[in-house]
Amino acid sequence: MRTWRPAILGLLAAAILATLYYATRTTERITLLPQPDGSPSAVVVQSKTGSTAVLERPYSVATVTPIRIGSSQTDEAAVRARYKDTLDALPARPRSYTLYFRSGGTGLTPESERFLPVMLKVLVELNERPASELTLIGHADEVGSDALNDELSRQRAMIVAALFKARGIDTSRATIVGRGSRDPLVAAKKGVSEERNRRVEIRLK
Repeated sequence: MRTWRPAILGLLAAAILATLYYATRTTERITLLPQPDGSPSAVVVQSKTGSTAVLERPYSVATVTPIRIGSSQTDEAAVRARYKDTLDALPARPRSYTLYFRSGGTGLTPESERFLPVMLKVLVELNERPASELTLIGHADEVGSDALNDELSRQRAMIVAALFKARGIDTSRATIVGRGSRDPLVAAKKGVSEERNRRVEIRLK
């Protein structure tokens, strides 16, 4: 009566081992990529058994199987080497920058003048990608008439386009728009000077 037990136990052991083998071979990798603007981000990864891993640093990795989850850290070079074809196939991420202007004219604020070389370096690299779209949207604050602000906001956008062209960025197909004071970043009453509304938005995608 007991001679069947070793055979049954052997079959059970084989089934368990096969299940464990299959489970550990079904592996998913989740890699946290950095945000385009460098802002922090995180993601929580959970396995079927309920174990979790929190990815909080750029290029941190969760390795997930049906029975366990692990985490590790890699770097940009390793991710690009492993997923080169996938990353190359992705559309370029849109980029957005803002330059601010002195009151009543087309001169940049000191802070924007210091930021300009860094922004131009990034835009030169991005503008080399095929079919990139550049949009420049000029804005004004509530000082002055609507007609004056419409013209001033467009002049600011044109000034930025000229700066880009001088640096070798193709602006021949750029969309250049002056919005006057119609889209304030900060709400302000008529006649009130507000630096954050005197701006040009630069969008590249």
